[in-house]
Amino acid sequence: MLTEMRRFNRFYTNILGVLDKHILGTGYSFAEARVIIEIGIQGESIANNLVDTLTIDRSYMSRIVSKLTREGLLMKVDSAADSRVSLIRLTEKGQELYGELNERSDQQIVKLMQGLDEEEIREVYASMMNIQDKLNKRAGETRR
Repeated sequence: MLTEMRRFNRFYTNILGVLDKHILGTGYSFAEARVIIEIGIQGESIANNLVDTLTIDRSYMSRIVSKLTREGLLMKVDSAADSRVSLIRLTEKGQELYGELNERSDQQIVKLMQGLDEEEIREVYASMMNIQDKLNKRAGETRR
């Protein structure tokens, strides 16, 4: 069973191109794209929250944020609630990349589902939600 699970992981990461050097043809790594997407979803964040949410090493997160800031995708602003904290937000350029990542990701899923009929798509979707539900329950149990 473990062999088949590893095979599925390799299969799915290969299909999504997760192990490619650049994600969705953007020139950004998987980790960098995850940071952009997470900030895009949240609107703003602090680095420590991103570290926890994305389970990325603090020093690696710092390098990612520095790079994306230098490239004009992120900006840091002082928090009104706590002057010791910097909030990280997407710039206009970062918001454009966030939109592009979402659009390309949607296109990737549409391409992945091509050739499947509606019932098969519903089955794949239900399976994905089942996997997510089971693994989320397990993850919640281990954090307690």
